[in-house]
Amino acid sequence: MKKFLTIIPLVILLCFTFGCKQQGEEVAEEAAVDVEARDEGVKPLNVESALLTYSAEGAGIPCVVFTGGENIGLKIYSKELKRHIKFIHADPKNISKEDVKSITLDTIIDDIEKARITLGVEKIAVMGHSMFSIIPLEYALKYPEHASHAISTGGVPSFSEKSTKASNEYWETDASEERKEILRRNREKLTEEVMSKLSPSEAFIKQYVADTPLRFYNPEFDMTDLWKGVELNVDFINHYWGFIYGFDNTDKYHMIKAPVLIIAGRYDYGCPYFLYDEIKSIIPNYTFILFENAGHNPMIEIPEEFDKKLIDWMKSH
Repeated sequence: MKKFLTIIPLVILLCFTFGCKQQGEEVAEEAAVDVEARDEGVKPLNVESALLTYSAEGAGIPCVVFTGGENIGLKIYSKELKRHIKFIHADPKNISKEDVKSITLDTIIDDIEKARITLGVEKIAVMGHSMFSIIPLEYALKYPEHASHAISTGGVPSFSEKSTKASNEYWETDASEERKEILRRNREKLTEEVMSKLSPSEAFIKQYVADTPLRFYNPEFDMTDLWKGVELNVDFINHYWGFIYGFDNTDKYHMIKAPVLIIAGRYDYGCPYFLYDEIKSIIPNYTFILFENAGHNPMIEIPEEFDKKLIDWMKSH
């Protein structure tokens, strides 16, 4: 069983999507003038020479959002949130196994900039979740004049041996015995026979669901329906994890000019919230929100609370 589990990093969740010049300008115009608009559905965006595939939904402040795949990103944010934010989903679904090998953090950040140019807006917000939580900060560093907001959810300042050790210790010392037992039972079901019959994407999702006690306030939270129809580019996820693990740019975060919002959950054992204590004094315009009744995915567990905090913060910045 081990060989099937190790291809999927513990703290990963998800997200990516993009793309026609004329459509992008229409999205930008709508976003600029209609913050309270209704949800008009998902529109593709054609970003020339982009690695990622882009699409847009909602209305309001334009925001590139990373969750691992468009078809999960479309599901985890509420309709209410989409009345205030124009989500530009960034998705690696169409990147081939060969092309994946050439991707770096810089190429991803530059791709976001291409999306902004296509949209025809001077500034854009960037939101990243889980393993993609550092992308908003890196975009704000590289393109300070074009970053309106940097929003990180369910992450840590850097993914490293230090964060892995903190995660393991947090789980061992804080998690209840009941929670640990639920995780043990869930993982026992992931036999080699079961996992060998699944595609890489299906295996990823199977393990993600099994690891619910590590990620949710409710250790038996059921997000099965949210995963229906979701297909992830696991080659991309594994490659991305390979170069992001050990990457630490926090010593430069004092140069970030955009307002930064970090959202964490008390019961996120994969990404311990307290690791952000080390950078709170580094980032100039920094807000930290901790949800005591949520874990890795507060936008799913407590959507109304998540929406209010995020909308209020964006309005105040």
